[in-house]
Amino acid sequence: MKKHKLNTLLVAIFFITIHNVLYAQKFDRAGIECTIHKAVNKAYNTSVRIWGFDIVKQMQTSGQFSGVVVSAEGHILTAAHVNVPGNTYKVMFADGTEYFAKGLGEIELVGNRTIPDVAMMKIMSKFKGPYAEMGWSYSLKKDEPCISIAYPESLNQPLPTVRFGRIADPNNKYGFVQSTCIMEPGDSGGPLFDYLGRVIGLHSAIDVSESDNFEIPVDLYRKYWTALNKEETYKEYPQLKDTIGIDPLIGKIITVPGLQKPEKNFTALISRLNTYSLPVQSNINGIVQTVFGTLFSLKGSTFDKKFDNRSIVVSKSSMVGEDPGVVWKGKKIEARVILRDKETDLILLEMDWKRNSGIEVAELSPDTSDFEQLGKFLISPLVGDTSKISVLGSREISLPKLASSAYLGTEVGMKQGWVALTDIKQGSPAAEAGLKQGDQVLNLNGINIETSDDFSNALKKYWPGDEIKIKVMRPDSLRSVDITLIKEVVLGSRPQRNNGHPAEMFAGGKSSRRDGFAGVFVHDAVLRPEQCGGPVFDATGRFYGINIARYSRTASLIIPSQSVLRLIDRYIQSELSASMLSKQ
Repeated sequence: MKKHKLNTLLVAIFFITIHNVLYAQKFDRAGIECTIHKAVNKAYNTSVRIWGFDIVKQMQTSGQFSGVVVSAEGHILTAAHVNVPGNTYKVMFADGTEYFAKGLGEIELVGNRTIPDVAMMKIMSKFKGPYAEMGWSYSLKKDEPCISIAYPESLNQPLPTVRFGRIADPNNKYGFVQSTCIMEPGDSGGPLFDYLGRVIGLHSAIDVSESDNFEIPVDLYRKYWTALNKEETYKEYPQLKDTIGIDPLIGKIITVPGLQKPEKNFTALISRLNTYSLPVQSNINGIVQTVFGTLFSLKGSTFDKKFDNRSIVVSKSSMVGEDPGVVWKGKKIEARVILRDKETDLILLEMDWKRNSGIEVAELSPDTSDFEQLGKFLISPLVGDTSKISVLGSREISLPKLASSAYLGTEVGMKQGWVALTDIKQGSPAAEAGLKQGDQVLNLNGINIETSDDFSNALKKYWPGDEIKIKVMRPDSLRSVDITLIKEVVLGSRPQRNNGHPAEMFAGGKSSRRDGFAGVFVHDAVLRPEQCGGPVFDATGRFYGINIARYSRTASLIIPSQSVLRLIDRYIQSELSASMLSKQ
């Protein structure tokens, strides 16, 4: 009882502090960021990544999903559609700690198994880790700030990502809480926190629009706590009920209507920052393509005189083709391609166009993100006075080349000790180059191929658009001999797959080049692929980097400022070297 009173007192003190911060003005950006940071700091380590797991075979047995630990005994709240009573699960914390848990009770109604989607697990061994405070869902208000901390499966990261939003509907017609914290597969069962860092809901389902995210009310876990501790699937609501209790802060819950259109709270800053974001137009395969670019200034640097009558723009390389130019006041200003960097997908363009504005390279900071910055507001200027507001969702992460790997369009297998092409897709680069099923692969760009792994390893280092030479041996039945051929192949992009899940149907879709990055940040900006290439700033106007991809429903990616600085530095050094050579 004394411990309960102490916790209540601490919550009250925390609430008073946050309440005063948030109500300093209608939309207090710094106050809200402070609130988000305190809530993330409190709740982050309680969100867990979960796999179905066979302990005997030491093997993952299900896709990834999320959950949240809510008791000192190791109770985990999650969703019924990812839980099976009695099954074993591996539970992974952000600090690397791992436990095994067992699926306990779940509620899936006979008429509609997706409702209410309530489930519980429990860690099987003695638990010594962090756990979250449970809030209440009955006291939620429309436009109340909320935070998601969960593990999207597509990113496949050991750390969760942070997303920020508001309560759009505290109790919709299906009994779910609707929030604007974006979710996708892998987030299922993950926690939605209020601005105090209390669990108020668990991720359940989505619709096509990024604003349609449905949460299981935490009050259902309170109400059926005892029943859920049994390994049972309830086809109707259990008869055994517990008291929900009373939210001690019910009369003091704050709302922030300004979160409905957050960009309106940054109007003056956006007006200034938008001068750094320009449309870049080019021709790709005969089609006019427009993407954004970021305008930089060398003013204040040691070399500004040399570049006095030139401007530079950095954009997304894979979306800039032939005949590039910057669109300014309806006119296209011709640009020259100076550098392309495949590892970062950045391109540097130069123009004979003097502009007095631009992000000053001399003032850029190469700092990287850290935990303290998670949840900070970010601004992605577009055109005019439009922009996208998001929050920083991760520290710097790497994403291996998977979806963005080069596409040849053939399978290989071993045949009589040789590596042979086994399945050539119609219309693929392999088919267009004249490769045939049964061709025996001898060499790929100078590398001898003796096994299927040799072939895969040699191919995966290339990018779409790269040209390779494949040496093959082909039986000639007319002359009863084998002939050796060398085929030149221009590699393509992998065909996009859409399984019909709402997470794959968001407006604009994913960027074609969206992985294969050594270092990026994740944020929850709702961008279309053609809106990438532009700059990202924090709410003080500090340059964070460049939007390089729309990765998934929940994630857009930022190439950090230090990567952009390295590209610009290469440009400066090459210009200086050329200048010195011309004087010799």
